Amino acid sequence: MGLWKVRADADPAMLKRAAEKVERFKETVPGCTEALLAPLYVPEMGQADHETFGSLDSFEEMARGYNYILYTVWESEEARKGYEEHPAHMDLQDECLAVWIGDASESALVFDFRKP
Repeated sequence: MGLWKVRADADPAMLKRAAEKVERFKETVPGCTEALLAPLYVPEMGQADHETFGSLDSFEEMARGYNYILYTVWESEEARKGYEEHPAHMDLQDECLAVWIGDASESALVFDFRKP
C-alpha cells in the first residue's frame, strides 16, 4: 500500500491516468489480484473520537496531508517483490511527479500488510 500527498491543484486527467494504470496492474503484473488508486476516505469525528484523540480537531489532521491511497493485493510475497521493478510500476513515475506535492520522500508513505 502507499499513501500519497497529492497537490490540491493536481490535474484531474493526470490522476485519472494514474488510476487507470494502477487498475491495469491486475492484467499486467503477475500475481496482482487487486489494484486501486483512489482518494483517501477521511470520516468526520464523532464525540467518542474527540474524547479518544484529545486535541485533534479531525481525522484529516491524523492523515497528515496524505489524501490518496494506492492499494494492491498480491497472491504471494514473490509476486509483490516482482512488482517492485516491474515496468508497469515504473511507468507511474510521470504521473507521480505531476501530482505529488514534491519528491517521493515527502509525498509517499509505502508499507505492506501481511495477514497472519
